[in-house]
Amino acid sequence: MTDKELSRLKRPELLEILYYMRRELDDLREENKKLKDRIDELTNAAFGIEKKADTAESEVGDE
Repeated sequence: MTDKELSRLKRPELLEILYYMRRELDDLREENKKLKDRIDELTNAAFGIEKKADTAESEVGDE
């Protein structure tokens, strides 16, 4: 929507646009948080696997 189109809108229409933009922003923030949490889970799992592999390698080397 152009600036000219926005300037022609009445207050209720502008408020409605703001309302839906805010809802979309809230939804995107929630999705972003979930994705960051998932990244943390996968990172922790990867470090756990790496640690187990290092432990297994050191045990094999000790034999």
